[in-house]
Amino acid sequence: MEDLVVFAITMVTLGQISFCLPQFLSRAFHSQTYFPLAIFFVAHGVIALGPAIFLLFPAWSTIYIAAIFPAWLLLGPTLWLYVEGLTSNTPWRMQPKDAVQLIPFVLGLIITGLIISLPLEIRQTIFSDGADINSGFPLVVVVSILLAMLLWAVQSGYYVIRIIIRLFKYRKQLKDLFASNEQRELGWLTWVLIITASTWTLSLASLMSTLVQDNSLFSYRFGSTLLLMLVWTLAYWGLRQKPGFEGRYSDDEPDIADIPAPERANSAIGKKYQRSALGKDQAQRIADKINATMAQEQLHLDSSLSLNKLARHVAISPNYISQTLNETMDTNFFDFVNKWRIETAKPKIIANEETVLNIAMDVGFNARSSFYKVFKKETGQTPTEFRQSHHA
Repeated sequence: MEDLVVFAITMVTLGQISFCLPQFLSRAFHSQTYFPLAIFFVAHGVIALGPAIFLLFPAWSTIYIAAIFPAWLLLGPTLWLYVEGLTSNTPWRMQPKDAVQLIPFVLGLIITGLIISLPLEIRQTIFSDGADINSGFPLVVVVSILLAMLLWAVQSGYYVIRIIIRLFKYRKQLKDLFASNEQRELGWLTWVLIITASTWTLSLASLMSTLVQDNSLFSYRFGSTLLLMLVWTLAYWGLRQKPGFEGRYSDDEPDIADIPAPERANSAIGKKYQRSALGKDQAQRIADKINATMAQEQLHLDSSLSLNKLARHVAISPNYISQTLNETMDTNFFDFVNKWRIETAKPKIIANEETVLNIAMDVGFNARSSFYKVFKKETGQTPTEFRQSHHA
């Protein structure tokens, strides 16, 4: 019964991968961001095949185990490259330097070749019988397998930490560019990362237990369910999510030719202002101008307002506006615009003539939850509490 349940979960997982993979490959022709995700799914497809191979083709089990190693060593690099593509502030492309990320995968292929080169009886002795290997070439293979598992554990931890740091910087960067980030936050990636790290950790522990004690630490049913959760979650969000900065690559990009040379050198997002020619007096004039523009023209009511849109409207470099907000006004673009939105919403909340959702949409928010969060941050109260306290 256990085998049949695991087999059913495996078929669902492979079905999900088969459904999504062509779509990711198709999208990769337009945006290379999806190509690492497609490879990630291929690697997971290889890993998910295990229960089906063991149940239907037991004679191929040792060949399958040999193929597992390069598949596992592909997971970390491809997930990282996908996250890098999603969070890139320019259209992302695979670079020659990215080939370095695949060195562990090549080592995995070498280990696969070493395993396959062993006679069938030796492979069965290593993976099925659990007999000790004490000398010769088989011992070299066993040691290589253990080193590969250690490499994979270190590699996985490295990429998980690297992705966490990347997402933190990305979310901070968003607040310097956009006033509404509901579709760009990539909060779902945090949950994917938790599921991924859990799946990888439990899989490694189970594999080590199998090789050392010939006894799997976790049941195949449990491992297969975790794998299905990971594939389904990443498939669902991967098909919905666009790169976070998409929409500013061309349409929102300022006319660089109109920016003075010293300013142009600093227009790259995420850099500080070491070489900026902006002085304190000029920064104060910019601050006064953007405040006056927001008050007179109500630009904050535009739910799609971005730093570059504001820059084009006031004919000032986006880098100068960002520097003014950060250094002179001690804020970022996200907080600056949303403070104006909340100030516009306050009298509407007090008047109590519209629903909170309608007020949120009227002042430029795209979601009620975002409005509540920013309103509470600015006033220390929810909209209802603010209205009640004012009336009291």
